[in-house]
Amino acid sequence: MNDVMPEGEAIRLFTVPITEELAGETAAILAQFRELADAALRVEDLEAFEQNTTSLFRREAAALGALSDPLRAERRSLHGMLLETADLTKDNALDHVRALEHDILMQPPPVWSPLTLSRVVLEGVLFTEYLFDPTVSLNKRLARLAGLWMTDALHAQKQAEALGPEDQTKAAQMLAYVEDCLRKCQAVERRNGNGKLIGYVIDGETAPMDINITERASKAMPAWLPAPYRLTSGAAHNRPWMIGRAKDLGNGDGLAGEAATVVAATMVAMGSIETVVKVCGEHFGLDVGEALQQMEEERKAFLYRAIGIAHGG
Repeated sequence: MNDVMPEGEAIRLFTVPITEELAGETAAILAQFRELADAALRVEDLEAFEQNTTSLFRREAAALGALSDPLRAERRSLHGMLLETADLTKDNALDHVRALEHDILMQPPPVWSPLTLSRVVLEGVLFTEYLFDPTVSLNKRLARLAGLWMTDALHAQKQAEALGPEDQTKAAQMLAYVEDCLRKCQAVERRNGNGKLIGYVIDGETAPMDINITERASKAMPAWLPAPYRLTSGAAHNRPWMIGRAKDLGNGDGLAGEAATVVAATMVAMGSIETVVKVCGEHFGLDVGEALQQMEEERKAFLYRAIGIAHGG
């Protein structure tokens, strides 16, 4: 990131060592964002929430209720997975934000681990966003759920091959159960020319078997956070073009981290939290506007403080 200091000296922001002051500042802003997200998504008035028939969640529930049994019951069950799956991935993402807070404070300072942790945060949020996406129809949402559920069942079967006969039996039973449920939901399989299962169709709406994380990141994340997934992937996959810089910075004395890594990981985490608050608010009809505005203000203020700490401004 290039910038110009007031004196006119061109610099590259945050290409300096990680100080304890900067580490404390970044850990604090992450904790603040977690707390803002918890408050924004907490339902204080349960009765009013249940009576809100205008939210996307309630409208989809009503559409499913208009179907006839047994299809109604089967699709309600599939739609019910939406809450469990999205909530699980969201909670896992926020748990890794907590881990990132502690990692940043580590002494000696971390090298690439902050970016690796922020990638888990990003992926968890993108799964939630993919399922709650307000721009898609109910049937496409169900088709996405069908693909992800079958993908999980197939992964469980592959994993069981390394665990033994008992686990293989359980995995086979799970796969059979998923196949049966999806048939009852009238989810039609999509196969390629080689017969490989590539997705599902529900009442004319299609979805692939799994989420394309890189593509999803470019569409779902805030405009101020370009290409976050590729940035975190370089560290997570131990690519020499990425991690080699830490050796150069170490001057022959192992690996050394720099402030740019910590700040980049923090920005990815903050952008992820903003995204999950926005999409959950839209899906459940929660007023999260004030929280998102506060997050934007705090994010900008953090950057100014971090630049001052890193570059002695």
